[in-house]
Amino acid sequence: MSIQDIITWFDSHHAAVLYYFGIALVLALLCTYIVNAKNISTVKYVMSFLVYAVTIPGVLALFLLLYNILFLGSSMLQLGLVTYFSPIVAMILILLILNRKIKMSKLPGFTRLSSLIIIIGISFVLLFILQRSYFGVIFLGGFTQLLLVFAVIMIVLRVAWNKFAK
Repeated sequence: MSIQDIITWFDSHHAAVLYYFGIALVLALLCTYIVNAKNISTVKYVMSFLVYAVTIPGVLALFLLLYNILFLGSSMLQLGLVTYFSPIVAMILILLILNRKIKMSKLPGFTRLSSLIIIIGISFVLLFILQRSYFGVIFLGGFTQLLLVFAVIMIVLRVAWNKFAK
């Protein structure tokens, strides 16, 4: 089974994808209504589960969408609405709903998740830049500017990794 087979499966089973994100949305709304000072410690773990349950598919769908548009040159009009766009919309919607009630930094594991997203995003941008550039082209700035750019990228990756590894 390839990744394309998985995408095709999601594309042909719209109901399962929509039920999954619909249930997650209902649970997020339910959590925001029942959370109070007495049960915050218990509901916090349910909210954390919901964040992971929608963020991982949402981020994967976002990067698949960007990969299809930027690397493969696909048209957005040819991509499946439920497969590529509903996880992103559900992720944004549920994170906004949960963020109204509790700060995301208070949820267990959210700093690691955000660090992982940052690392994946930086890696994606670096891959895109490398794919679009020619290695034979000479850097127009000096060697020190090139080292400075490299150092900044490595520092950002290191900070993100330290947040992820905590």
